[in-house]
Amino acid sequence: MTRTNHSMRSLAGNFARRGFGYVMMTTAIITLVGAAGMYAFEQDAPDLPGFDSYSTALWWTAMLMTTMGSDYFPKTAEGRILCFLLALYAFAVFGYVTATLATFFIGQDADDDEAEIIGAKSIDALRDEITALRTEIQSLRQENSQL
Repeated sequence: MTRTNHSMRSLAGNFARRGFGYVMMTTAIITLVGAAGMYAFEQDAPDLPGFDSYSTALWWTAMLMTTMGSDYFPKTAEGRILCFLLALYAFAVFGYVTATLATFFIGQDADDDEAEIIGAKSIDALRDEITALRTEIQSLRQENSQL
């Protein structure tokens, strides 16, 4: 339980250092504004079913932002441009969240003494082993030359 508590505090610290809260707040604002834009652009699309309410536009935008997609695709030029920009932002945020989590887990492995990760500890151990092997080779050469 203590290790889990420490891990959760470490994860929260990692998110705080990387501005995770700021990114999530910005994403929420962009989602709300994007839904308003999609509703404005697509509600009166000619001869095509558009968004009939802001809540439908918000649902569609949230699905787009989570990279899950939706059955509806924008029909107007403005809606398509906004969709493209929202999708680009969503991919960037997805990459950011993935990278933040990866750095947390890599940091956890590097701090773990049992982890098999190449780091300063492993390099020092290899250096010591090479020094010991050189010493042993020198002593074998000296014994061989004396025979």
